[in-house]
Amino acid sequence: MTPDQFKKWRKYLGWSQSEVAEKLGLKLRMIQYYEKGFRKGKSVKIPVAVEMACYVLAKGIERIDFTAPKGRPKRKKRKKK
Repeated sequence: MTPDQFKKWRKYLGWSQSEVAEKLGLKLRMIQYYEKGFRKGKSVKIPVAVEMACYVLAKGIERIDFTAPKGRPKRKKRKKK
């Protein structure tokens, strides 16, 4: 994801930089660096984990329940030939 794509993603969803920072669990300053593409004259890459989080947020998912279901899923028995 390029800085330009990141900024377009945010604007497409109608979110402010502050809102995106809160949703991604980052500081506002990092969002600004991602959109500019540099920090103190050095290039800033947007981590893959942030790209993936952007994709998930764009799909409307803001919270995921990672608790495992009770018990193990049952396996299908194979038919003998």
